[in-house]
Amino acid sequence: MDLTHNIIEYVNCCIGAFANRFSLTLAQSYAYLRRFKGIDFLIDCYAAEHTLSIEDAVEDIMLLCQKNGGRLGC
Repeated sequence: MDLTHNIIEYVNCCIGAFANRFSLTLAQSYAYLRRFKGIDFLIDCYAAEHTLSIEDAVEDIMLLCQKNGGRLGC
């Protein structure tokens, strides 16, 4: 598998885990993470983030989204 495929799989997994944590649909989770820069963060920081647990990644994107105006987890 190439790196792009791995990143896509990882981002999809994180979107699902984020949706589960906050009782969102996958579409709602994606829209929230896109709006508040969580998707960009996961892609830009893939090299480091994918070495952490999915729970840690969800925590990281939750905090990042909060810094960018998101209200989930507050």
